[in-house]
Amino acid sequence: MNFLGIVMSIQAKTGGNLSEALNNLSKVLRDRKKLKAKIRAVSQEAKSSAAIIGSLPFVIMGALTILNPTYLLPMITTDLGNVMLVGCGLWMLIGVLVMRQMINFEI
Repeated sequence: MNFLGIVMSIQAKTGGNLSEALNNLSKVLRDRKKLKAKIRAVSQEAKSSAAIIGSLPFVIMGALTILNPTYLLPMITTDLGNVMLVGCGLWMLIGVLVMRQMINFEI
């Protein structure tokens, strides 16, 4: 409605073809709607990729635990393994926050 008011006031001041002005306005509004839909689709694709990338280490860790339970045992029982797990967790958190910041934007 805001754009319609602007177009009407400009047309009233300058004159010209009202149907052409309204046709241009409808084209602009349709193009904006298409662009918003495209942005939404691309951001959803990025969100899905981020979810897959973020969950992959946990899936691999779970699979390794099921297939060979003693393989990851040193990561839990030793001090160096605990430090490595905490470091990996922090890096994962930083990565998720960066991906979230890159994906979320105003439309």
